[in-house]
Amino acid sequence: MSLRQRISDWAKGPWAYPVAVLIGFLEGSFIVVPMEPVFIPLMVLKRKKAWLIAALLLLGNVIGGILMYWLGALLADDVVKPLISMFDANQGFEETARKLREDGFATLFMIGITPFPFQVGTAAAGAAGYSLPLFVAAVALSRSIRFFALAFLVMLIGERANDFLKKYEVELFVGGLVLFVGFAVYLFFFS
Repeated sequence: MSLRQRISDWAKGPWAYPVAVLIGFLEGSFIVVPMEPVFIPLMVLKRKKAWLIAALLLLGNVIGGILMYWLGALLADDVVKPLISMFDANQGFEETARKLREDGFATLFMIGITPFPFQVGTAAAGAAGYSLPLFVAAVALSRSIRFFALAFLVMLIGERANDFLKKYEVELFVGGLVLFVGFAVYLFFFS
C-alpha cells in the first residue's frame, strides 16, 4: 500500500488529526527531510479543514522543536554533538549556535522558513541557552508561515497544490536557500 493511500485511509477515519500532529512532531524532531509529500495530500483530502491540519502540523512541529531544544540544552555533549557529527553538520551547528547568541530570534525565524535543517537550529538554540519563550515564539511564527501558506495554497487550488510543489520543487528550494544566504550575509556584514 502506497504512502498516499495510507494517508487517504487515515484522512477518512478518526486518525487524521492525531496523524497530522505526529507528522508535524516527526518533522520538527527526528526527520530531517521536508514532509510536504506526506502532509499536502492530507491537506488535500481534508481540503475544507486545511487550516486545522496546518494548525495541528504546527502544534506537532513546535513540540518536536521543543524536544530538540531540550536535547540540545540537556544532552549537548553526550547526544546532540554525536548526532550532529553523524550528519556531518558540526560547522553548521557551531555557526548556528554563534548566531543564536548574537541574534537568536531572527536566526531561528530564518531557520524555520528556509531549507536549513530545522533540528540543527533547534538543538543549537538549546545548547546555546537561548530563551525558551523567545524560541517558541520564533519557531511558531516561522513554521506557521510555512504550514498556513501551504494550507492557503491547498484551499485555493486543491489537488493542483501538490502538482505545483512537485513542479517547482527546485525553484522553491533555491529561493529558500537564496533567502537564507541573503539573511546570513546581512547578519554577517550589517549587524
